[in-house]
Amino acid sequence: MTYDVNGTAADVVSDHPATSPDQVKGQMTRLLEQFVDDTPGVTDALLLSRDGMQQVRCSHMEADWADELAAAFAGMAGLAAGVSGPMRAKLPPQQVLVEREDALFLVTDAGVGRAFNKSGGSVATVLVVLARADANIGTVAYATGRLVTRFAPFMTTPVRARDGQSDGAE
Repeated sequence: MTYDVNGTAADVVSDHPATSPDQVKGQMTRLLEQFVDDTPGVTDALLLSRDGMQQVRCSHMEADWADELAAAFAGMAGLAAGVSGPMRAKLPPQQVLVEREDALFLVTDAGVGRAFNKSGGSVATVLVVLARADANIGTVAYATGRLVTRFAPFMTTPVRARDGQSDGAE
């Protein structure tokens, strides 16, 4: 099935049977786990709100550790967005990479989702991908972009494909 990453919220509801927050979280958890299983070097993945609350995590991740990562990487994404670029504009980062001796962390914008908030408001999200230190970051980054595209049906304002970047859908 192909999804238009520029689709509307009405398209999302009609294309996907999941309508409750719990159903959406279940489907997105399965997408995260499939991504971790299928992407060489990736060990964990976590979707969080920009204010640092975990939204969806791999089922094997400890909740306390996921909370710690969510808070830390929401702060990092916020700091990166507050840095002026060469033209003195403050723009949100497309990706942030943290390379450590024991792991790689890739942080990317994942769109705005309404399904995560039981009160009905929209939540801006960030995807954090954890990989082994020896993982091929190009492969991880490419697969991460494809995962964000697969999240599009669950988002009210999905991330747009960047110039020259295909969503990989057939």
